[in-house]
Amino acid sequence: MSRKLSRRDTLKLVGSAVVGSGLVAVGAGSASARPGPAPAREHVRRPDRDADMRGIFVILSTPYTASEAVDFDDLAFQVEWLDHAGVHGLVWPQNSSDYPRLTTAEIRRGMEVLAEANRGRDMTLVLGVQQDSTDEMVALARFAEDLGPDMMIAMPPKVGSSLADYRTYYEALAGVTSRPVMIQTQPNLPGVEFETDFILDLARRHPHLGYVKEEAQPVFDRIQALVGRPEIERVFSAMRGRYFAYDLRLGVDGLVSGMGMYADVFVAMWDAYTRGDWDEVRDIHGHLLVMLTCESEIPVAGRYLLHRRGIFRSRTQRGRDTRLNEVQIAEIEHNLRGLEPYLKQVPRRA
Repeated sequence: MSRKLSRRDTLKLVGSAVVGSGLVAVGAGSASARPGPAPAREHVRRPDRDADMRGIFVILSTPYTASEAVDFDDLAFQVEWLDHAGVHGLVWPQNSSDYPRLTTAEIRRGMEVLAEANRGRDMTLVLGVQQDSTDEMVALARFAEDLGPDMMIAMPPKVGSSLADYRTYYEALAGVTSRPVMIQTQPNLPGVEFETDFILDLARRHPHLGYVKEEAQPVFDRIQALVGRPEIERVFSAMRGRYFAYDLRLGVDGLVSGMGMYADVFVAMWDAYTRGDWDEVRDIHGHLLVMLTCESEIPVAGRYLLHRRGIFRSRTQRGRDTRLNEVQIAEIEHNLRGLEPYLKQVPRRA
């Protein structure tokens, strides 16, 4: 199957043309001077997941039973919902998945559940293998490798003191798998700056590490330092999609974030972008920003909506009181109505 050049691929060609001269051409100048959005795709999503890996990648939330046990049936149903919503990739477990509150046994079981639930679907499966130390990460990555995901993702380790420790960690992961690996730039060691030059060097040495979820500050400068570089395959926006519209203008390949309750809305925004309809991108993003603001005011609003929309059977979340009063519910429901034109009906459970 022949591969179509995406917008990011075009930017990479531009970046490779200037890298030898030391110029930073990509990301400079007005948006009108940059290559246009990728051609509109049919809604069947990607014809070749390995060649594309662009779009809306949802970090799955972890559902729980009333007793706070992981609800693996709901985890599997979330895959069905996201496929129905039209997302391009599944990511689990990360911070949005309550990763710090999960045991290693629960993580391994969840990975098995997701690999099975995604079998035969078009969504890219991305398994999160970060752990506090390099040895623990390698053990989990080997387990994930046996499940045959399309990609792995890892936040930096929490044990260590320098970028040299980050290098040891990511190079160990590069040795476990030849699959694409997404580097998540959330720094976990106090005082350690996750430098873009360091990421470029890692990707240069290990080409399958050339996938980046960029969320370190100054995030816009960092995105522009990566987009278009020949070492980098894909750059993804993050941070709940708060800056997604602008990040698209900067040339990102999509969004990786925990927003399963709004997955259909973000897909509509991506589809508008691929059509080159920036007015629609603005309008959809404006409604989403109101909802994201509501979440900052009412931290369990997202969990409420996962239950309210029928994606989860319970609002329970480990370590959090998910009870809401009437005023909070009224505010969530009022803001949700702004998203109604983009909402899809959640499938019925079997």
